[in-house]
Amino acid sequence: GTGLGLFITRQVVEAHRGSITAETSKRGTIFVISLPL
Repeated sequence: GTGLGLFITRQVVEAHRGSITAETSKRGTIFVISLPL
C-alpha cells in the first residue's frame, strides 16, 4: 500500500488524544494504539 491507512489512523488516534507506536523486530512490526478512557 501507500501508507495512507496508517496516516489516517494516526490522525484519528491523535484527534482522540491517544497515541500510536510501532515496535519492530525480525519477526515483523507491531503497532500499539492507546486511547484514553
